[in-house]
Order: sequence, then structure tokens, then C-alpha cells
Amino acid sequence: MLIRELVGQTFGQRWHYQYLQVERVPFAWHYHPEFELTLTRRARGMRYVGGDVASFGELDLVLVAPNQAHTWQAQSRADGQPQEVQVIFFTREWLEQLAAIGLPELMGFCEWLRGVQQGVEFSPACIQRLLPLFDRLHQTSGLERLSCLLQIFGQIPRDHDARLIGGTFTPDTQDKRIETALAWLHAHYREPVTLADLAAETSTSEATIKRLLREQLHDSMTGLLSQLRIGHACNLLITTQMPIQLIAEESGFPSPSHFYKQFGIAKGLSPAAFRKRFHLRRAATAEQEYGPVDPALVLAGSDLCNWHQVGEAEDTFAKANKSRNPRDVVPASSWTD
Repeated sequence: MLIRELVGQTFGQRWHYQYLQVERVPFAWHYHPEFELTLTRRARGMRYVGGDVASFGELDLVLVAPNQAHTWQAQSRADGQPQEVQVIFFTREWLEQLAAIGLPELMGFCEWLRGVQQGVEFSPACIQRLLPLFDRLHQTSGLERLSCLLQIFGQIPRDHDARLIGGTFTPDTQDKRIETALAWLHAHYREPVTLADLAAETSTSEATIKRLLREQLHDSMTGLLSQLRIGHACNLLITTQMPIQLIAEESGFPSPSHFYKQFGIAKGLSPAAFRKRFHLRRAATAEQEYGPVDPALVLAGSDLCNWHQVGEAEDTFAKANKSRNPRDVVPASSWTD
């Protein structure tokens, strides 16, 4: 099940900073209505954002758009060193309100956010420039911390080598019925789902919910379900030896043939070719940039993606986010799946 994460606030403002030290990062498909800017250090693995699947290395910085299903996944390091994750949650509405009451300099960044909406992967050069600011963000508090945050916001739109991440358009402000629909689809995408079920859950007619999805998300229920199911399937293809027909069933597809067709449309290749290509690309990319790759990382064991245990990891993350002390460190022992 894909879980909605409840994000806290820092000093009562509509943004939140979280610092994590982890031994490994479990696959935990989740979403939330805030933007998320995540810096990962000393980790290697796979990143899933909406319909996009990509490998990441020692330094990774990504902006995830509101309501985009996402997760990172990384095995433990061979040297036993912890992996570090710095996360900034924020809303565009908060920034627009600040701009309206006396900080018009933020309007440019707000307009840039309107243009990305889906997500952005930032370049290595941009990450290197921002590392001192992320260090200060963690070490400081009060106005100095807020200054670091605004400087980061000022820098990221200038990365002309950034990669836009594809996926379903998901605005950060929308009809409550759409929020209900997304939450329900994220919880039930592995089950047989009909438009009538979704209409009943949102207390609307089938025609109304179909129109709302088209107008506000520029998508259909079928399209949203396909993206969620394919994201789940991609994880199983990369991290397990599970037969493809069983992956189709575990991901919620009504039949293997339907899975093959939808996967081919979304990825441009078959599930088997995707599994082989990602294995090879992941190993080649990581070895070229960071040295030899641990074979356990190239094809992780099934213990890392036991879907029935994902909720435990998410519960831990949610509990960590309840803290109002922005400098709390969540120890690696808390992240067990």
C-alpha cells in the first residue's frame, strides 16, 4: 500500500526540516501534499518518483512535487558508515504568502515552482555548490537557518543542467474530492478498482470524478492506476528474482498481457528488457563514477522489498516527523523494514 506521509512544521511555519542517519533506506512508496527537497549523501541505490526510475550515487539532490508517489532505496554500505538524508518540506502557498506580505523577491522562485510541478533532479555541479548551505542549514537555527533555506531556494532554479522528472501533473492546491480520490487510489491500487468505486468513495457521480481528474490532474483513473502499479512493478523487477507474471499480479494488473502492454507503453520496452537494462546500467554507471559496485546492491534480496512490512518503515518515518526539534537525528536503528 502507498501511504500518505504526515509532515510536521518547523517553529510553527509551513516548512519542515528533517535530518536522518540510516544504515539503509527501505523501499517505502509514499506521498504528501508538500514539495520535498531531498539531499542524500553516502548512499547508492534506486530512486522512484512518479513514473520515473533512476539510479543514484554518493550525492543526490531531487525536488519532488506535491502528491507525487516517491521513495529512495539503498542497501547498507560495505564500510558500515551511515547514510545521511536531509529533507526540506515546504508549500508554495507559504512562500506566496511571504511574498505578498513583504518579501517580493520570492515571487520568482514561486513562478519557477509553478513551472516544474512534477520534479527535478539537480546536476552534480549544483549539488557541490549547495553542500555548504545544507551543512549550515543543519548546524544553525533561527534566522540563520531561514537564511540558508532562502539561499538554497535562490540557487536551485539556476541549475541549467537539471533534469525535469516526468510523471502525472499533480497541483499542490486542489479540490478536496481529488485529495480523497488520490488517497484512496494510493491505498488500493493493487486491488481491482472501478470508476464506480472511486465515485462512491468521493461521494460524487462517475461523470463528476472523471471530469475532476481530467481538469485538475490532466489524467484519468486508469492512467493514475497504471503509474502506481508500474512504479511498484519496477521495484520488484529491479530488486527481486520474482517471475514477471507474479510481479504483474502483485502490482495489481488484471492479467500478464495487460501488464506487458501497459509497461511497454510507459517504458518503451518489455519488463524483461527493463530488468536487464537497469541491472547493467546501474552497475556500469555506479562503477564508472564511484568504483566497483557491491553485487548485493546491483540486485538486492527480497528482504528489502517485502511489501507487507513497508508500513512499519513508514510508521517510523511518520513518528520521526512529529518532532518539533528540527535538529533531531533519527538513528539508523529506527529504519527497519
